[in-house]
Amino acid sequence: MPISPLLRRVLTDGKISPTEVQSLKKDIAAGKIKGAELVQLTKQFGDLFQTGAGAALLAISPKAAHVTISAPIRSIGDSRVAAEVLAGTRTVGPKSTNKEATLVFQRALNALGSRMDKPAWALVGAGADGGFGKESTAAVSAFQTDNALPVTGFIDQATALKMESLMMDYAPPEVGGVIGSGLPVPNGNRIADAARKLVETRAVEYGVDGTWKSPNPKVPGNKVPNSTPLGATGRWKCNLFCMDALYAGGAKPPQYPGGSYPIAIEIPNYSRGANAPLIKLGQVSPLEGDPAAVQAQIEALMKIARPGDVIIVNHPGTNTADGGHTRIVVANNFAKDGTLDCAQASQAAALIRAEPITRFTSEETFYLLRPATTR
Repeated sequence: MPISPLLRRVLTDGKISPTEVQSLKKDIAAGKIKGAELVQLTKQFGDLFQTGAGAALLAISPKAAHVTISAPIRSIGDSRVAAEVLAGTRTVGPKSTNKEATLVFQRALNALGSRMDKPAWALVGAGADGGFGKESTAAVSAFQTDNALPVTGFIDQATALKMESLMMDYAPPEVGGVIGSGLPVPNGNRIADAARKLVETRAVEYGVDGTWKSPNPKVPGNKVPNSTPLGATGRWKCNLFCMDALYAGGAKPPQYPGGSYPIAIEIPNYSRGANAPLIKLGQVSPLEGDPAAVQAQIEALMKIARPGDVIIVNHPGTNTADGGHTRIVVANNFAKDGTLDCAQASQAAALIRAEPITRFTSEETFYLLRPATTR
């Protein structure tokens, strides 16, 4: 449905402010702007809303219009299919058939255009409609030009990673009136807080000599969660710590069919499939290829890691049982000092440590994963 010229005037600068919304009040009251158009505005142009614009629109919308305000987009990696572009296994462009992936990137372009005052990046004609046409191609090309990327009009891995990095720097505004939590994935801050609490209260239990006790009642033999001794004495417990943190933080952790947690090097396998408990945001093989290129790839993933994300590394060699290590990201300090704060088990106890890129460049494989399913 085409939007009336009266409503389209708020779109022309690539952002929608509360003042611009208020300017529509008389035309809405007079019926010159229809309720269906207001719904369309929120669905296809909602990521152009600036602070307070959602609440302002709800305040002047007729009740019969049933206008609802969805949360602004937070991260490309919250969508499994869009994350495939971050991971380098999918490209989105004019011939794309996946509407979900296209919508995510259209929303990201609108969001960044509004938040960074870059109207050429925004789709003010058709908005985020899932169709990758000339307007989307032009917006992508403008984004690539402004960010010194090859200008192709297609969203490849480098373009997607740059978008996500900018979304880390420009958080969603408080548009007001948002329905629900707005997060299609478990709350990463809650997972990070759960990991911190395990470190603060039960760190020694996750040391090699500690006796493991899990909060997850689905772990075999766990009769009284957090109290039943489950053993694992004499073993590294990085996988146990991180899976327990996911569970305690409200996410569904990967588990074998019998309920046991997978070993570290098998955890990335649980990002495969439409309903997998993890989303793969990226994978790098540090020992393969040009060292400078490898470092750039890892840095790009470190820049987009959010609290609650999971980092897995596979160690060089053939020792399967202790062949990898698992971490929960609790804070991203990359822009400040090039590190991520990661909660993890160690030989003596669980701890939180600032991890620079040198922690990862000598590993066999580096994975960045995101919890996908709320338990």
